Order: sequence, then structure tokens, then C-alpha cells
Amino acid sequence: MKKIQIVPALLLASALGTSPAFAQYIYAGSASGSYTNDFCPEVENKLKGAYFEHRCTTSQGTGDNVDKVLADPKSVGLGQLDGVAERMMKAPGKLAMVDPSLGLECLYAVTSDPKVDRLKGLSPRMPVALPSEKSGSTSTFRFLQSLDPGLAELRKIKHYPSAKAAVTAVANGDAALAFFVQFPNTKNEVFQTINDAELSFVPVINRAILRHEIEGTRVYQPQKVVVTPTGLMGKLTGGEPTRIDTTCTPVVLFTGNPMGMAEGNERDDQQEVLKLLATVPRPSKGDWSDIFSNAVKYSKDKFDELMAKYGS
Repeated sequence: MKKIQIVPALLLASALGTSPAFAQYIYAGSASGSYTNDFCPEVENKLKGAYFEHRCTTSQGTGDNVDKVLADPKSVGLGQLDGVAERMMKAPGKLAMVDPSLGLECLYAVTSDPKVDRLKGLSPRMPVALPSEKSGSTSTFRFLQSLDPGLAELRKIKHYPSAKAAVTAVANGDAALAFFVQFPNTKNEVFQTINDAELSFVPVINRAILRHEIEGTRVYQPQKVVVTPTGLMGKLTGGEPTRIDTTCTPVVLFTGNPMGMAEGNERDDQQEVLKLLATVPRPSKGDWSDIFSNAVKYSKDKFDELMAKYGS
């Protein structure tokens, strides 16, 4: 099995079948999400510039995108590195992944219980709200359960249509904890719901998460992440937004591996798609420059401090 390495080109290679005859898609996320509205158009424009006819379409998230690209290898998917890489290991050689440095999605947990300040020592009866079963959030949470026996014991898990719906369940008292993965965009309605309901953020970070690797690639990185907007008054008075320690994972693009396709135009076209995906720019409109600055990577010394603080 080949080693997964984050490079601006192929990360995995091997065999797969031919694609259907219909037009290819770029599988993004929910109709209201950032993948669909901000990231996917950048991918579509890049491919259209080389006369490919891929078009953006909605999906249930990372897990759903992987399933769809496996079934239609000439199409493209967006997703979280952790979820995509895990699935690639289960279907070796079927997909190729690129990391064009689009940014990070971060792991969040929120609660209405003031006694919960970390994801340790939770009651197995605690009701937990997650986004849909095929979402990247659910894929990540299941992986965290494989790393943490305490999380694995949680048995009252209910899925909701979106991250906002899962958070709203906590705000309404229908769940005690919500978990989701999202860009650090404090203007997003999910964060607005959290802050309006005065829910507490719980750090999603521990030694097992920080040290997790897939074939030599570390898929998580600790970040200091902004979770409340500064607001006009904060800017006028010099007030600082609230920041938390948590874990983030890169946003990647993936498609079918060209090496399993027929030699000639089909394989050449797919290799060209991969080259183009590696050059997709970050979205630059609206608040994205601020969003990208909302997550700050820790220095080596700070990383060691985190390992000591959240090591267990």
C-alpha cells in the first residue's frame, strides 16, 4: 500500500473502473453550506477554464461525496482530510487526492451542561446530537470514538439534518452535547445559534487525536480558533473575541485515480483534472480573509503545552 503524503499533486494511486457516460459533478455539501456556495464554484471555474464540464451539486457531506466519486470516478469531491483519507484506506487505489491549501475545518463540541469542560468522563446516557449520518462531522465523530473508549460508550446519539439543527437540539434541551465540523466562520448561523443560546464550547483535543497518522500523514493539527465575532463595539473598544483550543483538519479535493483508466484520452484528461485541482484558489470574496485568520497554528512550544494539558 502506498504511503499517503500531503503534496500538491497525487496522494494515492491504483486501479478503478470506468465512469458513467453522463456529465460529471463536483460533489460539495448542503445547499446553504460553504462547500457549495464558496468552494465549489472555484473548482468549477478552474475546470471550465480547461473545457471540462463538471458542475457543482449538493450532497450530504464528506462521506457521501466519497461514495459518489467511487461510483463515478471522473467526478470530483470536496471533503475533510480525516474523513477522505480514512475511506481511501478502505478502498485502496480507487481515488486520488490533492491538497491545494484551501483552508481548515475545525472540530467543535458544544454543551448546555456547565460541568462538561472536556470530552472526558461523559455519561454514556448523555444525549448527543450529530449532523446527518453521511456527513463529515459524523465520520469524524465515529473516528474519535475509535480513539477514545469513553466516547465509544455514548449510546444516545441522534442525527439531525444539519449542524445548525444539532446545535439547536442542545439549545432546546433535546440533547446535552452537539458535535460538528466546520470552517471557523463566526458569522455562520451555527455559531450565532451557539452564542445566542449561551452554550459552552468544549475543546476537542487530546493526545490520541494530535498524534493520529494515516500512513505517515498527520491528519489533525491543534489550533487556537475564534468562536465569537468581535462585533462593532468590540472593534471600537479593542475588545478581543473568544478563542478556544481545538483540532482542525485540511480541506482536500479528490477524484478517481487516472492510473486505472484506459490509456489515451481518458487517462490524460483525468491527469489534467488532478493538475487543475491542485491549483484551485481559496475563496476570496466576502469575509473569507477574516475566516482564514480565525484559526492560528500553535508553535512547537505551545504544541507541547497542549499535549501536557490535554494529554489524557
